Amino acid sequence: MMIRGLRAPTRVLDLVRRALFVNLHWTQIVLKNMVWATLAETVVRGLKFLLLPILARVFGPAEFGRFAFAYSFAAMFDVVFDSGLALTTTRELAIAKANEHLLPDILLMKLALGGLGMAGLALGMILITPDPTTRWMILVLGAAFFVLEMVNLSFSVFRAWQRMEYEFMVRVAQAVFLVVGVGWIAWRAPSVLNVTYAYLISGLLTLGLVLVAMRRGPWRISLRIRRDVWARVLRVALPLALASGATTVYMNVDSVMLGYFGKIVDTGWYNVAIRITGILLVPTGLLSLVIFPAFASTSTNVDATFRRRWDTWSAGMVAVGGYIACAVVATADPVIGVVFGPAFHPAGTALKILAITVVLIFIYTPSFQAMIVFDRQRTLFWCLLSAAVVNVILNALLIPPFGLYGSAWATVATHVVILGELFVLAGRCTPLRPVNGALVWAVISSGAAGAAALWGMWAVGHAVWLAVPVGGIIFAGVWVGLRKSAASAMVASW
Repeated sequence: MMIRGLRAPTRVLDLVRRALFVNLHWTQIVLKNMVWATLAETVVRGLKFLLLPILARVFGPAEFGRFAFAYSFAAMFDVVFDSGLALTTTRELAIAKANEHLLPDILLMKLALGGLGMAGLALGMILITPDPTTRWMILVLGAAFFVLEMVNLSFSVFRAWQRMEYEFMVRVAQAVFLVVGVGWIAWRAPSVLNVTYAYLISGLLTLGLVLVAMRRGPWRISLRIRRDVWARVLRVALPLALASGATTVYMNVDSVMLGYFGKIVDTGWYNVAIRITGILLVPTGLLSLVIFPAFASTSTNVDATFRRRWDTWSAGMVAVGGYIACAVVATADPVIGVVFGPAFHPAGTALKILAITVVLIFIYTPSFQAMIVFDRQRTLFWCLLSAAVVNVILNALLIPPFGLYGSAWATVATHVVILGELFVLAGRCTPLRPVNGALVWAVISSGAAGAAALWGMWAVGHAVWLAVPVGGIIFAGVWVGLRKSAASAMVASW
């Protein structure tokens, strides 16, 4: 009897193991990866979000702005450290497992690019600021970003293998290392320079963990340059690197230009808003992270099933983005006041402006991914480069008179340009139609649902803990109702 009684729990555990640790079929793999990616983002973003109010409250807008300036400038060299190799690795390994023989050469490329990137960063920091402490902060953060790019390359392998559970463990470990390090510094030795050391040390500890975990796998460095392999990899990676470089520019240049124009306090305020925006965009990263390998592996057969899945993904992205933007508009001011204190009140208005950016990114992300899935990286580069140029020009014009609000509107305008370009280019250069009936109806439904949700959240007032779920229930109810009405109308028309 006892043995029979134990069978049910054993079966449950076996089902859980198979669902979360075994790759069975397309739908199960997507769901499994979504679970692990969601857990990773929830835990990691939750831990790292603790850093933002800690740093802001301990150092205040001015010193936090100084750190943000150094961080943003160093982050712009991520494009050199990565050079498109992470996404190229995922793509190549997802297409064929036999391509694992490329990994040693890719690691050698990474090391070479690290030296090139650090040299460029050292030259650039001399030109961008005369302050020796800020220069040293930039150098330490640059080294930290290079180390983390090495870690990110291991994630490319895990994603190609459809093993997001491995990435979950490494990412959580890195976040724990970082939060513990920054927390200890804020308590025992508070200075923004020491915070940069915490970033570097946490990265080194994480890389050590990866090296131990993959010591018997393909994680080894080639001892010679194989020209044919380098040419093959770089042919795919360089267009991605150029596109990523343009993206990196418009994501970081606003903070760099705010600091360059001497608006350090504005830099602190703006970075609170822009970092919260980054957290709000987590679902785009999650969905893209999980969907990209699955679509890449089936991109040679763009049939009705492929298009239906793509349209479903696109509509879902519009809905999620619309609700998040409404929640931001309704709750930005009280959240900023409670979490960061009254000294950061101007960040609330900037965050409301950036909510427009959130919607735009959710809408165009599927088109962005389509350009990569169907090997249109060079075209994507020109799209993002033109947007980066627009961003730099607008920041130069708007920052001097308007400060952080000028940067926020420059960011919105940049993403309007990207959305328009991607819709046109994805329609011309891929087998998909980004602007179709499914997308238009999703936008209309999200607009109506968002207006109702916003009214509901405003009616609740400043009780954020109640306003957000109430808005979510209203949004979901209106969205589902409109979708069912549309489906019924289509059936009736037949």
